[in-house]
Amino acid sequence: MAEIEVYTERYEREHGHKPVGRRFWNFTLVSSTVTTKDHYLPMASAMTYEKALEEAKRVATLRRSERIIVEP
Repeated sequence: MAEIEVYTERYEREHGHKPVGRRFWNFTLVSSTVTTKDHYLPMASAMTYEKALEEAKRVATLRRSERIIVEP
């Protein structure tokens, strides 16, 4: 399977820096097979960006998503 793209531009525009730190992260998982509704993925607890992105990638792989959008 191809590498899943991680899109951070929205987050960077809103916050003025790349995603870092510990917080309640939110992601949108985008798949070409589901075009009418993307999958919103909020993290249930505060965690580091690295850990949250690891979880988002795990779920994205299961859902066959092609892109992960880091929400502001």
